[in-house]
Amino acid sequence: MRPVQAVNARTYYPHVEGLRGVAAFYVFLFHIWQYGVSHAGATLTVLLPYTLPWLQFGHFAVSAFIVISGYCLGLPVAQRLDAPFNKARFAKRRARRLLPAYTLALFLSVIPFCIMAVLLGRHPNMTHIAIAIVTHLALIHNWIPSLAEYLNGPMWSIALECQIYVVFALLLIPVWKRFGPWAQLAVALVIGLAPHFLFHGRFDYTIWWLLALFGMGVLAAHITARSPVRAPYWRLIALLVAAIAVVFVMRTGDATPDSGLWPADIVVGAAIALMFVTSDGERLTWTGRFLSLRPVVIVGTFSYSLYLIHGPLVAMTAAALQHIHAGVMISSATYLGLIVVVLAGAYGFFLIAERPFLSAGFREAIERSPDHERLFVPDPDGSTASQGTTA
Repeated sequence: MRPVQAVNARTYYPHVEGLRGVAAFYVFLFHIWQYGVSHAGATLTVLLPYTLPWLQFGHFAVSAFIVISGYCLGLPVAQRLDAPFNKARFAKRRARRLLPAYTLALFLSVIPFCIMAVLLGRHPNMTHIAIAIVTHLALIHNWIPSLAEYLNGPMWSIALECQIYVVFALLLIPVWKRFGPWAQLAVALVIGLAPHFLFHGRFDYTIWWLLALFGMGVLAAHITARSPVRAPYWRLIALLVAAIAVVFVMRTGDATPDSGLWPADIVVGAAIALMFVTSDGERLTWTGRFLSLRPVVIVGTFSYSLYLIHGPLVAMTAAALQHIHAGVMISSATYLGLIVVVLAGAYGFFLIAERPFLSAGFREAIERSPDHERLFVPDPDGSTASQGTTA
């Protein structure tokens, strides 16, 4: 039975957390594929025919993260759309949620980065490292091509997401409140795609069009909070869009230039937003039920930590295997062991650097939420249940 939603409530959706976990774990496997199979010096190239079809699409896991963020950050606003939006409180809570773990992971990344450089016969440039740390702390490194994936590659998307938060708070919410959710999506689409068309792809490396996917998540949140979709034909539409998204994704790959990613990103964003909308009725979709399984949700709980720490560890491991000229058997066993070690390490990192900064309501939701159900947790200030994201 659908629970009654209080006016000042925060909604915890296990299937949304589950999707976050699946996306983070897939990004982890994607980077193992990159270093172990496709990069120069890779030691698993013999496995290329078997891993190429399904492990090269890590970019679209980031797309999923952005839609999730729009959805989770949009829900508390949608539930109290007539209430004033406190920008300072929003910024403070986002900083408290994301920055402690991000900052710790950034400084810890220097260690495996330097070890990797030594293993590959390079001398770590401390000046470059210092500059990279400053730009990462300022959350602007994603706009500097040479630094965007320096030290810790996945962190480029954290900077992008924080920049999207600024646009959300200063522009999308006012447009949403005054002109409606479709208007904010239109603004997000225009601003997100404008650099691609106005500057002829010069800034495509920033993947700024993901702002449009954030807007899709916000729209899905509005629909979820206002009038859940129950009509069966909407699920058929969601299934059709998901199938189209698969076709678009399969036409891309790790070698696809950034300028060629935006059409697939738009369709993937629409498919995920529709999945959220159609999974909010009396029955979850089968996808929602899978994502709500307890083991999947548990990974989603520490997915931000997994996202933050895995990149430098995968790169260092690949450099070590390359350094000793490891064969396929040793490399395979090492990468399998690395998966276990990183998952355990990510959970430990979550306990140290994330959990202390979660709100009491969100911690309660994590601990009490049963499979396949929604849990409404009191949240007087209307802040989001989002954990943050990305890859």
